Amino acid sequence: MKTVAIVPAAGSGKRLGSRTKKPFVLLGGKPLVTYALKTLDSCEDIDGIIVAAEKRCVGRFRRLVKEFKFKKILDIIPGGATRSESVRNCLRSIPTACDTVVIHDGARPFADRKTIKESIRLARRFGACVTALPESDTVKLTDARGLFVSKTLDRARIYRAQTPQAFRRRIIEKAYASSGILRATDDSYLAEACGAKVRVLRGSGGNIKVTTREDLKLAEVLL
Repeated sequence: MKTVAIVPAAGSGKRLGSRTKKPFVLLGGKPLVTYALKTLDSCEDIDGIIVAAEKRCVGRFRRLVKEFKFKKILDIIPGGATRSESVRNCLRSIPTACDTVVIHDGARPFADRKTIKESIRLARRFGACVTALPESDTVKLTDARGLFVSKTLDRARIYRAQTPQAFRRRIIEKAYASSGILRATDDSYLAEACGAKVRVLRGSGGNIKVTTREDLKLAEVLL
């Protein structure tokens, strides 16, 4: 178990406007989360997968694993109230022999194995890696009230974080152990906060995160 993937998948689906929990919302006739799990499960650089699920959905996830015959699922862990809590819960369960941790959102169905493999390679070399997309729009920084522009940022240096993100185990464990932040939406931010240098890996515009109904419609088109 050299490399373990953590998949936060405890989303409620409220912003989707769906009564179905987000991991189980259908995309192309299959539960949304199965796309990320299938890619990770078939990636030769991933040795095991731990999923964070809403407590009430753990049994449903176990049935899904059997139905889709995923071979690398090590455990389904009850997630926390926030994404950060869910990841922290999973970190406590990774095998002792694991030296590299990949974190990938269960709501990103279109990550590819090449990106996952490269993020692992860069994390082993530099300690931490974030997949990110160069910003194409002009970005404005506002005042504290969000009413007036303070400055215009250089978009050539602005990236939008995606997943997968990969880390040497000791770095991501230290990041979560030393952080009191419970609502961080990005794991690499916590690594930065504890002094780690994070290498950027250029991502893909197709690697979308399904959050809203519009995202789901776009995912259907991409699929």
